[in-house]
Amino acid sequence: MDWRQLRHSTLSRPDALAVGLERLILSGELPPGSRVPPERELAESLGVSRGSVREALRALASRGLVARRPGSGTVVLDPGATPHGDILASGLDATAELLQVMEVRACIEPSVTARAARRATPADIVQLHALLDAMRREPTRREFTDLDRTFHRAIAQYTRNPLLLRLLDRVYEIGEPGRRETSLSAARRRATIEEHQAILRAIEARDPEAARAASETHLDSVLHRIEEQRRRTEARGGGVEAAGA
Repeated sequence: MDWRQLRHSTLSRPDALAVGLERLILSGELPPGSRVPPERELAESLGVSRGSVREALRALASRGLVARRPGSGTVVLDPGATPHGDILASGLDATAELLQVMEVRACIEPSVTARAARRATPADIVQLHALLDAMRREPTRREFTDLDRTFHRAIAQYTRNPLLLRLLDRVYEIGEPGRRETSLSAARRRATIEEHQAILRAIEARDPEAARAASETHLDSVLHRIEEQRRRTEARGGGVEAAGA
């Protein structure tokens, strides 16, 4: 893990570290159960004070993303890991097609986004801006897809409802093979960023109905593109263009 990626931000050092670490947790680069390096080691690798690292970790602990355990260090938590959430998610079919997965998301995510607009904190808004900024920096196809998923997962997390987060995590897991096998055009990237920007704008404005509408528009756009591309490519056996969602 290259911890130096956490350094680049116009935020205060503790806030920048918290945002960077949260992104690694949301994206799965720091999976549940993994350990964050000790304060001294992380501070030295980043060239910051131990106080900045300590404050960042304290902020993440208050948000339920890490636990600071004496003798074990700082351990990454899974905010969606609850017995009820695991039971709820375990019944979902793991063989669904991408189109089916997107239809499920279109039924669920607009309401999730509306709830996030009511409950997101200023720190949550900062994280969504950071993810969208990263999507604009011409990442690789794999990086863009990961950022895309992380953006949507962050919104689910900001509902503060672990059942919703675990349910959507499972839906994303089912759809992941189809997303990995598809292409992603420059035009689709631009459309995804614009649609995400509309969602973020509504969440930042604390406007649940606008957030719901922006999410519906985004997912309807994705569904339309999947259906259209499938019609074009089925006859010649080609792949479906990535939805960017």
